[in-house]
Parts: sequence; structure tokens; C-alpha cells
Amino acid sequence: MVPNTHLYGGNVDWTPTNGQAIWDAVEVFGQPANVAGQYTWLSAKLKDGLNGKLSYRPYVNNGGWLKFYSDGEPGGGTEGSTYVEAIQMHLTGEAAETYDLYYAVATAQRGQLGFAKAGEIAGTVDLGDWVTDLKVVLVPKGTGAPASTLDRYFGPFSGRIQFTETAATCVNADGTPYTGWADYDEVRYYFKDGYTLSGWQYIDGLKFYFYPNGQLCQDVDGLIGPQAEYELKVNKTLNCLTVYAKDGENGFIIPVKAMLTSVGDDTPIGTFQTPEKYRWRLMYNDTYTQYATRIQAGAGFLFHSITYETTNPHTLIASGYNGLGVVRSAGCIRLTCENAKWIYDNCKIGTNVTIYEDPNTPSPFMKPYVVLIPDDQNYDPTDPNV
Repeated sequence: MVPNTHLYGGNVDWTPTNGQAIWDAVEVFGQPANVAGQYTWLSAKLKDGLNGKLSYRPYVNNGGWLKFYSDGEPGGGTEGSTYVEAIQMHLTGEAAETYDLYYAVATAQRGQLGFAKAGEIAGTVDLGDWVTDLKVVLVPKGTGAPASTLDRYFGPFSGRIQFTETAATCVNADGTPYTGWADYDEVRYYFKDGYTLSGWQYIDGLKFYFYPNGQLCQDVDGLIGPQAEYELKVNKTLNCLTVYAKDGENGFIIPVKAMLTSVGDDTPIGTFQTPEKYRWRLMYNDTYTQYATRIQAGAGFLFHSITYETTNPHTLIASGYNGLGVVRSAGCIRLTCENAKWIYDNCKIGTNVTIYEDPNTPSPFMKPYVVLIPDDQNYDPTDPNV
């Protein structure tokens, strides 16, 4: 097994309409797996001379979506039985002001796939196929995307879901109408007798809103407006918080939004009531945090933003922001500034907080993620104050 096998496959037959695409701006490497052509992990980094952060997260056969890695870190597994099925990439910093990021994979069973733009999925998900090559290109802004007639993504519902301008239909593998949830290319649907639902619907004991085209609305805050009270439920295992609103006598069964968190090993399990809030709060390690809400009386655990060196929002510690979604706190629950502020502004003292463990389902909604920021960035990109 030879580590750090170079994957970059060279040019494809495409030239931008204006300007010059940079095909050699990104180095891509992979660790071979047990099976020829499979890769246990992939990595990518900008070459010298380009300032910015290139981040990527792989989808692997035995772990699903992993966290974001960056700047040449191996992203994937450590066992030879792990292989990468798909990848999602982002570009931030100075380079992102000048270039758009595109990338395409080839897979063992489908060959070359089409180009994905930053943030899109390239590859296959849960089909037993694996990435055999990855091409990355930076395109000067305004010059157009790489032309391709190939699909960039395949999943379990590929070929089963048929889309129109206003709705979608779905069948089982045998062609009969499908009923149930379906995730396709980072969009969630619910089908009943083969057809999407729309409007407010009660499903699995909860109340959801679906757009007219059938897509699940995964943030109904703007639809329902401010509520008198909310409940907060934190999945400690999968680092995801879900806000719930009340549906009259039915109780708190309306999922409002999901938030990415970073908890700690000492984060308590149970149900608590929030007793205090702080606009800025000095932490035990002489750092500061914004929009802190205490989780339980008599304990030091808080919901709070990422930490800062001072009470100036331009002194963010970037590594904390980039570590969201990973268990790394001393027991508090870290959030983006935007989400910490939402709880601070909207959840009154006495709000019920339930912290639980579930290794399978992060939330009724898809688990959010953050795009990594450059190591020298000194502010939270979600902070409304900067």
C-alpha cells in the first residue's frame, strides 16, 4: 500500500469562455484502501501563492458524512475497509473573492461524473460505489462553469424520483408508489402514495411544513414568527440542537430549526430550565463568549458562541469556529454567533432544555454544517454585529 497517491487526473476537454482556469492550483492526494482503485481518505490543498482555505468533507461507506477537513489533512477513515463514495468542497478567504471552485469525481461503476460547484455533492451515496479520481479547478469569477452533460451525484433515490416544476413523484424499486421520507441531494421530501406533500403536515408525531414543490422547509422561524415559548433538544452524540415550537394543545411538536453544536464529555444528560443570560461572559480560560445562556441553575454549563480573546467581536479564535460539530468543549454547548444570539433573543428564562444521546438521528431536520474559515480570520461570519 503506497500512501499519498497522487490523484489529479489532468485537464478535461473544457476551456472557460473568458479568462484562464487554473487546473494546477490544487493538489489532490489519496490513501489506497484494500481494494484496488478505492481510497480510504482524500486530501486537497491550495498550492503556494493562493491565499485562502480549501475545505472538504468525504462521504464514506462506514460512516456517512464526516467533518470538514482542510489544507491537506487526510479526510476519511483509517481502516482499509473504508472507502470514499462522495465529496463536498468549499473555498473561503482571498482566493474565493477571485475564483469559483468546481470539482468532479470518477467512480468505479459509473466512470467520470459531472462537475459540482462549491458546496454541492460530487459522487455517489450508499450505492456501494467508490471514488477513483478527483479533479479540481479554480475558475475566474464571471467566466462560467465547466460544461458537462454528466450527472454529478447519484443516490438511493436516483431514477426513482421524477421532478417537475411544481412537484415530484417517487416509486419503490419494483415500480409501486413509494410512501416515506426521501433525502436526495441535500433536500428532504416526504412522499405519500408516490406523491410529495405540501403545506403543513403531521408526520411521525411532529408537524412539518413543505414548500409547494414538495421540499421540506428546514427553518420555519420566518413562517411562524416569534413564539411565546420554545423547547430546546440537544443530541449530544451527534452534536445537533433542534428548536421546537408549540402546536397548541399538541405540545412542542413543531421543529423550527436545527443548529450545529460542539458539546463536551461533561455535558450533562437530562432536562433542565435556563436560569440566566449574559451578553458577554468571561470563561474559565480567560477567553470571552457572546450571547451566553445558562443551561441549569447551580452549574457552569452554557449555550454560547465561539470564544474570543477579548469582548471585541473581531478577536474570534478561528479554531473554535472550525471545530464546530466536534466534541471539544469543557461541557458547555458551543454554537455559531447567529445561533447563540437566536437562543439569547428568543428563549426566555425557564426554557426547557433536554440533552439526550442518539447515535442514529441528529434531528428531524438534516444536520447543519459550517464552512471552515481561514485560520487568521478574526470574526464569526454569522455575527450580525460585524
